[in-house]
Amino acid sequence: MKSKLYKKLELQNGHTLEIHDKSRKIGQDAWLVVMVASIKIDIREKLFESEPVSEFKFNDILDTLGSQVTYEYKNERNFILDHEKDDVFETLVKTFLDNLGKYVTKKQFPPKFVLKIYKDKLQES
Repeated sequence: MKSKLYKKLELQNGHTLEIHDKSRKIGQDAWLVVMVASIKIDIREKLFESEPVSEFKFNDILDTLGSQVTYEYKNERNFILDHEKDDVFETLVKTFLDNLGKYVTKKQFPPKFVLKIYKDKLQES
């Protein structure tokens, strides 16, 4: 799926939020409008200053997840007419930023997200 970077925001927690437009035409005058927001989180000891973990647990997190995880949020609307596409996309972006945007910018979001992914992986095994 083709992706176009729509917006890049530096967050207060030191990470970068990227918003991509992955919309595609599905008919002569209709679109599948797709907004994807993502944050790449490097897994380093410094990340866990506010959510301390033991050295053993940190090494296990690295072994389990690798050196980076990606938070991704996707929202889409189907059968949007040509003349409505841009407005619908901008509404998806605004809704994300107004709601989840406040959460992902918090200092505790990256370590808590990494720990959640780690716990989910352990439960899968």
